[in-house]
Amino acid sequence: MHLDQPIGWLFFFVALVGVWAVVRSLKKRQMFPLVFAGLTVVLFGWFGIATLIFGGIPS
Repeated sequence: MHLDQPIGWLFFFVALVGVWAVVRSLKKRQMFPLVFAGLTVVLFGWFGIATLIFGGIPS
């Protein structure tokens, strides 16, 4: 695990903000922002976890 990678933590933080956006768009029953927030959570969450596990860009 490479927990010292700041870009991985940044991706993870953006994914957390995306979770907040998903909850907010569900409360307002808006589907268009829900799709974008859901994609944000999936993509940034995936890259954040992968960066923290594998240590960023392979050399």
